[in-house]
Amino acid sequence: MYNYFMLIGFVVNDLDLREVGDGKKVVNIRLAVRREFQNPDGQYDADFINVVLWDFLADHAYKHVKKGSRIALKGRIHPRKDESNDRVVYTNDLYADRLIFLGENEAKDILELEEAKD
Repeated sequence: MYNYFMLIGFVVNDLDLREVGDGKKVVNIRLAVRREFQNPDGQYDADFINVVLWDFLADHAYKHVKKGSRIALKGRIHPRKDESNDRVVYTNDLYADRLIFLGENEAKDILELEEAKD
């Protein structure tokens, strides 16, 4: 059995390195991932996906990744169960364990998609 994801896209946010718990470092990256197919207007849409990086990888990303960077992330899906407000909500977090720098081509178009959504 496999629990695995791989994403290639552009970073759409400035990174914020935080410390939680006993000095564990964490960074959240919002990644714009272009879809493989065109919409009815002939344009490529993008999905905006949040990924969590921990410890060494978080520190490394904070130092070297910036808004507009094109990267690949590999990691695992971490299911989570929240039992608050008399409801049970199941969510999935993406935890990266590998980061690959790919350059910054086409970042402007993808970032404009994110700004248009806000």
